[in-house]
Amino acid sequence: MSAGSPKTVLHVVDGLGLSGKTRNLVSVVSQLDRRRFIPIVCRLNAERSPLVGQLEAARVPLHTIECGDGVIPRIVLQLARLAWSVKADIVHCYNPRPMLYGGLAARAIGIRARLGFLSAFACQVPDRSYAFLPQPLATASRRNVYRNRLAAASMRFIVTVSSSLGRRFCQYSGVPLEKLRVIGYGADLRAFDRITPEQVSALRRQLGFRSDDVVIGSVGRLVEQKDYPTQLQAFALAAARVPGLRMAIAGDGPLRSPLEQMARDLAVADRVRFLGNLDDVSTLLRSVDLFALSSKFEPFGVALLEAKAAGLPIVATAVNDIHEIVSDGESGLLTPPENAANMADLFVKLAQDRDCRARLGARARIEAQQHSLQAAVAAYETLYDPAFEHQSPFFGARPTRA
Repeated sequence: MSAGSPKTVLHVVDGLGLSGKTRNLVSVVSQLDRRRFIPIVCRLNAERSPLVGQLEAARVPLHTIECGDGVIPRIVLQLARLAWSVKADIVHCYNPRPMLYGGLAARAIGIRARLGFLSAFACQVPDRSYAFLPQPLATASRRNVYRNRLAAASMRFIVTVSSSLGRRFCQYSGVPLEKLRVIGYGADLRAFDRITPEQVSALRRQLGFRSDDVVIGSVGRLVEQKDYPTQLQAFALAAARVPGLRMAIAGDGPLRSPLEQMARDLAVADRVRFLGNLDDVSTLLRSVDLFALSSKFEPFGVALLEAKAAGLPIVATAVNDIHEIVSDGESGLLTPPENAANMADLFVKLAQDRDCRARLGARARIEAQQHSLQAAVAAYETLYDPAFEHQSPFFGARPTRA
């Protein structure tokens, strides 16, 4: 391959279920400079996901290698065959199991350009107590620690979304800190700037909201972790004090029917819209007046970055590292988790104070510049860039193909 030819980047991920990790993956690969990089995605399960359609729209090829639980050696062989067939120059793996499989496969066929990525949840280690966990920690057993160490050893660099999370993972798992690089999740600021006032007015009318209503927006999976029951209770308390208060919830999940019944029981069903999964939340976020997140556990909230990019004031629970994303009193207001009364007071405060909403929203938009998708893409391209070859053994000669 000539020096000027684009490099093929094979992204290996467990699946494309909706999460901050997968949404970030799809956003980044969709924005890569195709003159320099050709992205290909391989998932290890065929779970249905709206992200598949986004990859298709971005013309990113998607391959599926079905992989069950446990360690399955044949997956290494199948990944090696795929990497060889697509002439991969770089293998980029997301979380420890894909890092293990992808790293071994890349080594087997001589690809030295191996990059790992750890989601915020994958970085969590049992060095503290947690009030709520959506699933067992991947670092909870010594066996998994050794697996993580082996997976990390196959990677030239390991990217995490924050320095504190990455350092905790590396120190607990015995991974050299020199491997660590920090590239945060990113929100596409330009996508929000393209939304017109006419689009905003049209969506509000479609949802049945008046121009003078104050609409609380929320985006997330309808699962226990997100604690929508507390948010609905808070909304009901606040709505009793603010007649023009409304709510729009984008997302789906196993708790949708119980939550819809809860809204009826709280007598706010006519003021709450459950929208299901949306391919693009940018128009919705530009069409609401403030954003709410009520999670019990949220290691790094991508939805908060998108809310900031939309210039929205935020009400969020003070869990995990949310305080690093939302500056309390500056870009939003933080509340203790599972406290409906306190969250309701914050809803009322922002609903009744337009100037406060404007001030917090303006600050949120300024802070969003630190978390732009464009900055994240540029950072990955720097790690991928052939110009980096002379500085590091990260890039090796591409293996000769038969």
